[in-house]
Formats: sequence, structure tokens, C-alpha cells
Amino acid sequence: MGIKEIVSEIIKNKREQGGIDSVYFIACGGSYAGFFPAKYLIDRESRKLKTAMYTSNEFVHAVPKSCGKNTIAVVCSMRGTKETCEAARVAKETGATTVAFYVQESHMTEISDYKIKYESIALDESLVQNVNSSMELNFAFELLHQLEDYEYYEDAMDGFEIVDDIYRKAVKYCTPRAVKFAKECKNDETIYVIGGGPSMGSAYIFSICNLMEMQWVHSPTVNTGELLHGPFEAIDKNVPIVFLLSEGRTRPVDMRALKFLKTYGERLFIIDAKELQINRISDNVSEFFNHLIFSSILNNVYLRELSYSKKHNYLNRRYMWKVEY
Repeated sequence: MGIKEIVSEIIKNKREQGGIDSVYFIACGGSYAGFFPAKYLIDRESRKLKTAMYTSNEFVHAVPKSCGKNTIAVVCSMRGTKETCEAARVAKETGATTVAFYVQESHMTEISDYKIKYESIALDESLVQNVNSSMELNFAFELLHQLEDYEYYEDAMDGFEIVDDIYRKAVKYCTPRAVKFAKECKNDETIYVIGGGPSMGSAYIFSICNLMEMQWVHSPTVNTGELLHGPFEAIDKNVPIVFLLSEGRTRPVDMRALKFLKTYGERLFIIDAKELQINRISDNVSEFFNHLIFSSILNNVYLRELSYSKKHNYLNRRYMWKVEY
């Protein structure tokens, strides 16, 4: 059963219970941050749905009272992280309809009402429209389309058709820039990542999953809208900064932050969605695709180049899967 059919069946089944009033996204780490595009879309475009994101273990220990029979609980884990499996069980106990996004079957897929398989972002052969954040965004567009007759639905579906081609061309454009970043930052103990609006999830993933987890580099994530309300006091010409410049309604917020950084910073590595040709996608929906391009580029180009320069295999771990935690 595909996304369109799953959404249709959920809506039909929920109609007898009063419909759908909320969509909650629940996961850990990169799977959690991969929900940002879908959450951002529903937040900004839905007239009816309430939405929120929860880390799996927090959801288990502090279940929102609003989660119940009128809720869709969307969970995601590549292989079945135990906290997310438990979160799926708890969500289902509240009466919520559970939808699991996965790569490998697990207890999470066994207990969830529906399951949707995706492809790993880390594999070069994976199509961008089939990775977790893309499939979840597609799910969110389908919800808006079927529940609220979303006016730009066809533009979005057209966007999914070309997003992989945009990414492939962006890889060629970004590779020399990523090489420069890696050579200049290979000895830095701290690298800031700054983004906002529809790209906040990409900034967060690059910090916690790529730099901290895979390269053991300290990496604060700063929202562009918050930079000038405290974090800018830590900026000087020695701080390396990866800056994600989004396309869309919040671009002026990014530009204001960038103006400051260009004045008082020096080691800026700017990735601009416009330069990556995101405007090949209709302006009606292109902002919702920022994350899909940025995260793929950061994971598969910038991370890898930094790993090569540091001579630090990005598959190495000190604690993950090795010790009790």
C-alpha cells in the first residue's frame, strides 16, 4: 500500500471517530530531525491540524494528553531503535493511528498500524525522493491534499520528480567547495552550523549526526533567527561556520544573520539553496524542499570530505552500539 492509499484509509477510518486533529512525529537522532520538513509544512500550511515533534524516550515518559484517537503518530527508525519501538507501542495505546517509516523490519513495524519503507540517505544509489525526510514530507503533502484540498499539491508532486536530479547536479557544484571546507577545518575542535526556517533540521542533523557522532567535533547548532539574540557574542574571525541559506519565505531572516557574519566573521562556508537550483521546483512549494537537498549534500559530500581530510572514518564509533547506554 502506497502513501496515497495509506492516507486515504486512515482518513476514512478516523472519520467515524471524529476525524484527525493532530499529527505527531516521534523518533531519535537523525530520524527525529528528518521530520522537520513534514512538520514545517503542516505547521505553516494546515488550517486544521496541530503538529509537534518528540524525541522517542521523552514521548514515552511524558505522553501528551492530546495524543489519542484523533491523532496520527508517525514514528521513524532505520533499524528499530528500542526507544522508538516503545514510543510506537505507547502511542498506539492512546488510540492514535501509528505509521512507521523504516529501512529494516523491526518490532516498530510489527506493532504499527501502517509501515512505509524508505531508502538510506547514506547510499549513493538511493533516490532523494525515497529517503526518510522526503517520504515523510510526501506523506504530509498527501494529508493536506486529502484533508484540506491543498492548492499546490501538484506542484509538490512535480518537485519530487526532479529533486534527485537537482541533488545530483548539486553534488558536482558543491564537491570543490566541500574539499576546501574540509582542508580548512580538519584541525578544528568546534564547527558551528547555522540555519533556520525550513532548513533548521538540516543544520541540526549536520551538527549532531555528522560532526558530533561521525567526526567527534563539537558543533553548536544555531537558528538564524536566534543568532542576533545571544549566540553572536561567541562569533569571531577564528570560528568556522557552515551556513545554510534557505530559499523561501524565511530567507530574509537568513540574510540578516549572514550580513552580520560577513562583517564580523571570516571562516564562512555558505551553502545557498538558490545556487543549488532549488528554484527549478515551483516557488509555491520550493521552500519545503530545502532540507531534502541540504541534508543529502551535507551527509554525502561535506561529511565525507571532512572525514577524508581528518583521516577519521565516519563509520567509527566510540560508544554507539559498543557499550551499555
